[in-house]
Parts: sequence; structure tokens; C-alpha cells
Amino acid sequence: MGRTALVTGGAGSIGPALGKSFVDAGFETYLMDISPRLDDVASRVGAKALRADVTDFDAVSRAVEGIETLDALVTAVGWWPQLGIDELTIDDWNQQIAVNLSSVFVTIKALLAPLRAAKGSIVNFSSSCALQGYGEMIPYGTAKAGVIGMTRSLAVSLGRDGVNVNAVIPGGMLTESNKTLAPEILESMRTSRAIARDGLADDLVGAVQFFASPAAKFITGQSLVVDGGYLFQ
Repeated sequence: MGRTALVTGGAGSIGPALGKSFVDAGFETYLMDISPRLDDVASRVGAKALRADVTDFDAVSRAVEGIETLDALVTAVGWWPQLGIDELTIDDWNQQIAVNLSSVFVTIKALLAPLRAAKGSIVNFSSSCALQGYGEMIPYGTAKAGVIGMTRSLAVSLGRDGVNVNAVIPGGMLTESNKTLAPEILESMRTSRAIARDGLADDLVGAVQFFASPAAKFITGQSLVVDGGYLFQ
């Protein structure tokens, strides 16, 4: 039986590179998103498109109905409108927590049976915002800190089933959202790294592939920062 992988946020800034890495490694690969770009992205990387709102358990469950075994699940959804505390509304808060935190639980919950059947690996995406405060990204940083905590708890809960759960923590990557930042901010992000260049989606592939590989099956509950030395400078 061939190996299978599913990447949420599959049509975003990072998901396509992750999806392509699984396709290239011989996995039957699914990309999940609600973006109108999903079909084109999935076709381009050689994956299958699954359209679902990852905050909706019933929608995700319907989308993954035919998946019997899942060797790798990567939860790469992220959404971070920048709002200060005075502009941030309760609705803004609830929506960002749903997209950036609750969606991780929703997706894993909907895929428990195929993950257990394959003794698969889960790779959750956190963010450097979880480790370093940003005044205009309060719910995003809070949610991504929650992803680290959830990763540790799920590692304990699912370890008995042979499922390992780890997290990747990107820092200051050149995503589509970050490309809209002022040029001086982008330059500061580059030059403040130990490795002084932009962080790209392809730079995250190695960590994800490692956590999803047999080499990492005795590693669980861990969070790996991938930021070119951004946080410690």
C-alpha cells in the first residue's frame, strides 16, 4: 500500500511547497483549502484537491471520507491580519483563534482513524509569534502558542497508537502576507538573521519531511524553530 499525505493550507504561501515535497517523495498527496486557487495549485504540484473549511468538523470529515490510511498530516493553515488591541474586536479574536488553533484540532479529530491505521505522523505549524510578542498580532501569537501546547498534549494522547506529533516554528518567512510589508521591514528581517536572506517555503520542507519520516518515529511532542537564526539575534 502506498504512502499518503495531507497538507492543510494547501493553496497558501507554504502549503504548495510542502505538498510538492510529498509528491516528489512518492506519497499520494492531498491539499486541503478553501481558496479558489486550490485546483490549480493541486494540479501544478501533482496532488489531489480537497475543498473544505478547516474550522468546520463536518465539512472536513466529508472531504476526507475516502481516506483509509494517512501516513502524514501537516496542518499549515495560517492567517494573521494585523490589528492593535484597540482595533481588535471580539469577532476578530474568535475568527483568528478558529482558523489558527481550533482548525488544527478539527483536522486531526476528523482524521484520527486513518492516522491510527497508518501509525502516521502529524506535523503542526506554529510560528515565531508564539515565542516573541507582536502587539498587532495578539490572537495569532496566542493561537500559535496554543498549537505548541496542543502538540505536546496530542503527543501523549496518540503515542499509544503509534502516532507521533511534532511542530515546526517558522520565523519571518517571505509569505504572500509578509511581501506586503514595508521594504525597510523586509530588509530588517533579512539582515537580523544569522543566515541573512529571506526565509522561503522550500526552507521548511526539510523539517517537515524529517518529522514525517521513519527516522523521526521515536520523536514526539517537539517543536523545531526554522528561521535562519531570526529569533536569537
